[in-house]
Amino acid sequence: MALWGNKDTKSVTGTLSFTSGSTAVTGVSTLFTTELAAGQRIVATGGQYQIASIESATALTLAANATATSATETVTANEKPAYLDSTDSSSTFGVNVAEVTAGSDNVTSVAVANQGTRYLGTAPAVTFTGGGGSSAAATATISGGVVTAITVTNVGSAYTSVPTVAVAKPARIIPTSGITTGTDTIAYTAHGLNAGDVVKYFHGGGTAATGLADNTTYYVISSGLTANAFKVSATDGGTTVDITGTGNNAQYFELQTADQATAVAALGAGAGGTNITHPGWVLQTVGTGGRAGRVTFETLVAMKTISGDGADDLVLPDA
Repeated sequence: MALWGNKDTKSVTGTLSFTSGSTAVTGVSTLFTTELAAGQRIVATGGQYQIASIESATALTLAANATATSATETVTANEKPAYLDSTDSSSTFGVNVAEVTAGSDNVTSVAVANQGTRYLGTAPAVTFTGGGGSSAAATATISGGVVTAITVTNVGSAYTSVPTVAVAKPARIIPTSGITTGTDTIAYTAHGLNAGDVVKYFHGGGTAATGLADNTTYYVISSGLTANAFKVSATDGGTTVDITGTGNNAQYFELQTADQATAVAALGAGAGGTNITHPGWVLQTVGTGGRAGRVTFETLVAMKTISGDGADDLVLPDA
């Protein structure tokens, strides 16, 4: 297909001189008026720059100030740049920056910001809220009592902004065999709890242990506290809760005083930002007046233009 030819990058005749912090570019033995066009990119040492206008064969203006470190150098021109940045004033991929940044995308990764502490046994749940999209999912990995990684298992869809990621608090799952009703003791090997720790009991969807109430705060007490067992009270330093039923195997105590892990999600290029990589499918919403925002469609974007003279490989590459 002509639009996806392999000759869309070429060297610019002559040498170009950039001034850091300036949009002015001058050339020596250059042919700007015949080789280049407004909206195209030139790639230099300091980065890639969009051309705003061409004044003559030896003078052009960039859309943003140059940061090139080399005063004079040979450069190349590219119709399909590596990324779309916030300075673009025209459509580079068939859509402009406003359209790209208004689009939506998937959750591509989740980075652990704070590993937390005292995570034992089962890895904590990871949930996503906000961002305008849905269905993103991820799983956490724990090691040495901390959250070491979070892996995206479902990228979700239609996120227009980065969703908030929540990592569940550390918890201790207590099977029925872990409760001794005769002594009101709760067993968990190397539980890591201290007297005065605040915990919250959840029945996990099954029958609650008799004496304990679902979604209720309790306190670890010094009485009966060992490395592998603990007791709880309804008040800090109070008397032991009388537990007369063993509950179910999904019940757990969630630590309220532990250092909870935190994480941050990242979206694909279609959701906007600066230095936007080739966005592929871009979600657009149109409509005016009473129909404003009622029509939504996706556009598969490619290069800046599909028009040209047929002889210019930069604008209309050969097959």
